[in-house]
Amino acid sequence: MRGQVTNPNASVVDVFAKEFAKFLNRVQNQHADMLGSFLIDSEWEKYKPDASTVVKSFELSGYAIAPKDPSEVMVGKADASFQANRSLLGPRGFRTYVSTIWRAMIEAWSTTRDPQLTTDILSMALARASSPGRRDVSMMDNSYRRFSKTSQEILNDLEKGGFMILPDEATPHMVAAAVAQTAEHRANAKAIGADPKYLKAMYENMLAARPKECRPLD
Repeated sequence: MRGQVTNPNASVVDVFAKEFAKFLNRVQNQHADMLGSFLIDSEWEKYKPDASTVVKSFELSGYAIAPKDPSEVMVGKADASFQANRSLLGPRGFRTYVSTIWRAMIEAWSTTRDPQLTTDILSMALARASSPGRRDVSMMDNSYRRFSKTSQEILNDLEKGGFMILPDEATPHMVAAAVAQTAEHRANAKAIGADPKYLKAMYENMLAARPKECRPLD
């Protein structure tokens, strides 16, 4: 059901696999097939390899999927040199600070990104899945763009479920948002500083520590 919020405990591979199953049910039956929709619950796992390939494609293109709300491990990896007992923030304050900076950066990304590439990556995957005998869909053949609307809907649902496709390196807009957020809180600025290089490295450390649920299959 379009617009349904994804289970936040699901992996992104599971999310994409279920979306593939729904999409192919519509393609094969030319309409919303109630029986096919029922069978999706038992058949979606066969689309996991295709779904994992999509996640790998994002990563090869310079993106990574991560939770909007950072995990404890991500926060812990933000700054390996941070020493709570020597900071004005303390461990709880540092976690709040890191989470706030993370959210500011992904909000900046959501308002400045160009979604065309991520939409195209998913559209090509849908095109290949809908024509199993034709696996050579590429950027040179723009017929895959007929799936753009469906791809955008799937990506919107992914975000509603608590995940986000992010650049593997923080953009200037993201870093600027982090600097501005730090500067708004004098205690943060005094304890950590508003060094762009530090904030950029913190983001990349957190992204590298994203949970396995956000990664392709091994």
